[in-house]
Amino acid sequence: MIRLAYYQFLYVLVPIMGSVVVYNLFFKKSVVYRYSLASFIARSGAQSVPYFKTIFFLVRLIILGILIFLITKPQLPDRRSRINVEGIDIMLVLDVSGSMICFDDLQDRRSRIEIAKKEALLFIEQRETDAIGLVVFGNGALSACPLTHDKAILREIVDKLNLGTMVDERSTLLAHGMLTALNRLKNTDSPSKIMIVLTDGQPSMYDAPMHVPLSIAQELKVKIYTIGIGSEQGGYSPGPHGMLMSEGAQLNEQLLRYIAEQTGGAFYRARNAKEMRAIYQAIDQLEKRTMPINLYTRYYDIFVPFLWLIILLVVVELLLSIFVWKTL
Repeated sequence: MIRLAYYQFLYVLVPIMGSVVVYNLFFKKSVVYRYSLASFIARSGAQSVPYFKTIFFLVRLIILGILIFLITKPQLPDRRSRINVEGIDIMLVLDVSGSMICFDDLQDRRSRIEIAKKEALLFIEQRETDAIGLVVFGNGALSACPLTHDKAILREIVDKLNLGTMVDERSTLLAHGMLTALNRLKNTDSPSKIMIVLTDGQPSMYDAPMHVPLSIAQELKVKIYTIGIGSEQGGYSPGPHGMLMSEGAQLNEQLLRYIAEQTGGAFYRARNAKEMRAIYQAIDQLEKRTMPINLYTRYYDIFVPFLWLIILLVVVELLLSIFVWKTL
């Protein structure tokens, strides 16, 4: 596929080109010549259609478009530089229900969602060659990012994630979140597929039956690692006048442990930020797999064919203006 090294120029040059087209089509006024016999010639039915002006305008527009394209420096990957990398396909499934606003450590009052985001970002940085995607769930589930090797996009999505911005935060549809992640993993060719589920609550009553995502995960050979965030005593949330409100423990540890055991994964309990980081570091020691992906080390410019096309169009316009439409 063609890569545009300086695609940012399109944000400026394409609007300029569009302005040129709009001006020529709707605002530019053609030069009008008046002759003494013009009215007589018009009454006789004679017409002059300057179609050559339209042809020249289109030729110049094509030349301008090609020049804009060349300014972005189009490149093609050198397929001989394609390399094999080690990695696995990983879907992060993150709980964004309302209870994730609580915190568990009085010495570190960052919310659970803030800790989860920060440690997820560090984990993404460590897995440079893995394809990673993101699913968030609350009162519904949303595929926030498909499996991708573009870590910059994934980091941006995780960094901007806040409660209530993508899905309703008033429930915990754990099974729906897992099903959404499995839908992303079902068509990948990787022999190693991992799902990391992080939640702090009990699944809602109207959530899908858990045996549904588990049976699909077993069929797709997806290994699920579950992380239960929060202490056994529950967490704290800001109350009125600076007071703290204690939240009772709601985590269904038995269910999370069962999910992991049924798929060959493991269950972890994260009571604070330190334990969360240790869990991600442990998961980082997962088995690797080697497979070719579209990762290249060299690219080469492809401006020469387009340059010859510009020269050809200029020569054609010049010949037409000299030998065909001499009055132009």
